Amino acid sequence: MQNQSPFSTVALALKAPSEVDNTLKERNTHGSFELPIETYTDNCAIFHTLYNHWHDEMEIICIEDGIGMVRLNRESLRVKKGDLLIVNPGVLHGIKTDLKHILYFKSIVFDLEFLRGSAGDLCQERVISPLMENRAEFVHQICPQDKNYEKIYRLFFQIHDCHRLKEAYYFVKLKALLYEFFHEMLVANYIIPTDTEHNKNLSSIKRVIDYMNQHYSETLTAKDLALSSNFSEYYFMKIFRQYTGKTLIGYLNDLRLEKAKTLLMHTQDSVTEIALRTGFNNTSYFIKKFEQANGISPSKFRRNLL
Repeated sequence: MQNQSPFSTVALALKAPSEVDNTLKERNTHGSFELPIETYTDNCAIFHTLYNHWHDEMEIICIEDGIGMVRLNRESLRVKKGDLLIVNPGVLHGIKTDLKHILYFKSIVFDLEFLRGSAGDLCQERVISPLMENRAEFVHQICPQDKNYEKIYRLFFQIHDCHRLKEAYYFVKLKALLYEFFHEMLVANYIIPTDTEHNKNLSSIKRVIDYMNQHYSETLTAKDLALSSNFSEYYFMKIFRQYTGKTLIGYLNDLRLEKAKTLLMHTQDSVTEIALRTGFNNTSYFIKKFEQANGISPSKFRRNLL
């Protein structure tokens, strides 16, 4: 494993709150207009847990070390060294590391426009368009024991290295490697149709999470949030847990704690001020929840960054 400070840059899946917009869609530009692809090497040392977010690009993640949990829409996945994760465009996703086995990983983020063909092109009509239009998606997790794993794993690192090294005409090789990656996924039957009802529910949950992101410092009730989802309170609570893996209170606490962590990193506000700014009316309760989530107190967390 590479020698890397536990307080180095956090990963794509763990972007700071300022890097997503009010719908939790990432603001970050991955690559350029001419070459919409970027690669990352990161860890979960600082942001152990982050509320869900989404982006238009597809993301492929390889776990290099550690253990954790990943939420991809309604699916909760246990991840470990060697696992590959496919985050399809628009998928609501978040991650949580095991505190004793911090996650380290590499990722590739790219816009499917990079692979777009002309109208009538067979690759475009049969593969790229269904993925872009959310009519189909790749399976979310591929493990070492799964079909075609070795080829897919090898291609991941070829793509990552090709982009990182940027040798002559690397952009041609990048496109060829991505198509080869897709081919191996397809022959292994790792593409499935999407569910229309699921897409409707996902849109509603994204809207609720947007509201929570804007109003986390206020008093939020299940009744108020259910109204913004256009569902009954009972059904809202049910699908909220399906898509986030948490109760409403648990999710809101995690969101507030991650907002507090950012304030501890970037302001000189006192712990009490930060507790109040992030929606905790009781400082002792805030410190208790922070210690439970991070293994250290807010004050020690701040000192460790110096």
